[in-house]
Amino acid sequence: MAQRFIRCQLCGMPHPAEAPLCPVHQKPVVPAMRPQSPDRASLPPPPLAPRGLDATQPADGLPRETPLALPTPEAPLLGRLLQGRYRVTGLIARGGMGVVYDAVQVNLGRRVAIKCLHPKYARDAVAIARFQKEAVVSGSFGHPHIVEVFDMGVLEDGAPFLVMERLEGETLTARMRRDRRLGLKLSVSVARQTVSALVATHARGILHRDLKPDNLFLVARGEDTPRVKVLDYGVSKAMTALGDPRLTRAGFVMGTPSYMAPEQARGDSDLDGRVDLYAVGVILYEMLTGRLAFAARTPAALLMEMQRATPPRPSMLRPGVSATIDALVMRCISLSRADRPRDAAALQRELHQLGPIEDEVPTEDDDPTEVNELPETFEREDTADQSVRVFARKR
Repeated sequence: MAQRFIRCQLCGMPHPAEAPLCPVHQKPVVPAMRPQSPDRASLPPPPLAPRGLDATQPADGLPRETPLALPTPEAPLLGRLLQGRYRVTGLIARGGMGVVYDAVQVNLGRRVAIKCLHPKYARDAVAIARFQKEAVVSGSFGHPHIVEVFDMGVLEDGAPFLVMERLEGETLTARMRRDRRLGLKLSVSVARQTVSALVATHARGILHRDLKPDNLFLVARGEDTPRVKVLDYGVSKAMTALGDPRLTRAGFVMGTPSYMAPEQARGDSDLDGRVDLYAVGVILYEMLTGRLAFAARTPAALLMEMQRATPPRPSMLRPGVSATIDALVMRCISLSRADRPRDAAALQRELHQLGPIEDEVPTEDDDPTEVNELPETFEREDTADQSVRVFARKR
């Protein structure tokens, strides 16, 4: 899930929501009031699913005598039957905002994933609204590159859950953690498929606002290039006045700093589709080079890093990157959104015009886990016409 930041009343910059003091003034940061949903009556937990009966049925229709998973403090829904049709069979992942389980839809014998909001957020009206919005957005497209949501429900403690398609593969984060930098063919393919999803959502006036490797899932397809699925539309935002302002608390900036466009990090309200295109550029840069264009833990630190330096072109870290890809990546991560592709459809066309992409021919000394030894960034110098140019390598 995305990190949360609160805008400081003293310095005007967004800081981590959990920070007790403004790092600039060292004075207390007063958070905005959180809207609360009405208290719900405390109900006993539902009974555990019968042990020994699997959720799936063989061809003869008789239940198989196989042991079911037992609940644990970290995964309390293991072994339970939700709404009489979803048997929870395993744990897929845990995060700060919730848990994702492996499950089976009993009546269809279909494997699904169940995403549950953490109980501590079960009475947080804004968190619940974002969770429900993810279901509405993801479930309304039926797009091949957007994870599909089949159903939603509510647990006895009031925490909502989503029933989603079960994906086999790994996140882009996991892939890059293993390989550090990816092949040219795969990198461009991931960008093309991600932008395909953005074309669909932006056409409906919806920004993702939190694109990052954690939210791009690579579905395994044998020897073929993986299929990309975009995840987590919980912090998405409408580009028009039709969006619900309650889903972004006053003073908060939503997103993950290293992938935020500068206008998003500043907390600007007039965001458009180019914030997502910036994130695609940062992800493509990272896939090609093995490192981030800008690394920062907070929006304020990100903005300072952007003003201080500009990243080297991908080809300086990886000579096999063509001049065309070089230029496209650097345009996408331009600090001025006017210099980026004007919309997702335009970026999609430019990626298509790259044509077939072939990986570099490996040499004996080539190690994809290493990158060229270059300075982390280049320093900036403002010229009289307010443009920004590179003038010296950082020593």
